[in-house]
Amino acid sequence: MENLNRSMKLSLEFGLSGAVLLPVIYEVYANISTSIGLFLVAAFACFAGVKFSALKFREAFVGITCTIAYSGILGWVCYLFIHPRVVDMLLKRSVYFSLDIRQQLYFLLYCFIILACIYLIWLVRFGLHKAMEKFKSNSEKTGSYIENAFDDGKDDENL
Repeated sequence: MENLNRSMKLSLEFGLSGAVLLPVIYEVYANISTSIGLFLVAAFACFAGVKFSALKFREAFVGITCTIAYSGILGWVCYLFIHPRVVDMLLKRSVYFSLDIRQQLYFLLYCFIILACIYLIWLVRFGLHKAMEKFKSNSEKTGSYIENAFDDGKDDENL
């Protein structure tokens, strides 16, 4: 139960921060650089994936799913507040570049694909952790077998 509470806490933290970050990153994507915008989304996804990988399988899966849902749904709400302010700020200083609907949908698709990579990052780290545990366990068993193989104490009693 403790891990489920931690998972929900992490999903709220990442979901709420993602809901604010994704509209801001959209403005970076639209007005500064597409590659920088996508890099920022990828950095967010990597950080979330690494944090969730410390949890057990079920808890991490539920937490990642909630994070993506919170980021997506609340991201729309935050976009309604953030976008007009960014447009006003940029129009006072420079030119605002608005994306057409196709480019906006591409950004949403890229974000969804990159955020879905949280699962991939989590699975890779989870798999590596399990492999290291297995390797450590096998190395301890091998050491025990080697010690028992050269143990001459039992052979002396039988002579």
